[in-house]
Amino acid sequence: MGRSSNSFNGWVSGGNPVAVRNPDPETKLFTAVLSQAVHDVFSAHVERIDKSQAIEFLTHDSWHLRLVCELAGRNPDYVRDKIRKKLLSDA
Repeated sequence: MGRSSNSFNGWVSGGNPVAVRNPDPETKLFTAVLSQAVHDVFSAHVERIDKSQAIEFLTHDSWHLRLVCELAGRNPDYVRDKIRKKLLSDA
């Protein structure tokens, strides 16, 4: 199976206090969840309800975001702040 590069991975990969060279499958899964949410926020073809839910998920300090970020090995404050800044700059 080939490796793919997701441009949205850059949005959620920062703020990782410990670099992991070979993350376990669960870490990859939850990183993919974050990447999909970022994709939904910034893609034009995503339906409005899905975009709104993704924005809500990524910009509010909820236990859902904290849990997904923890399982992905990411800092939720970093992810949330990065998304908020990008949303403001695109407005």
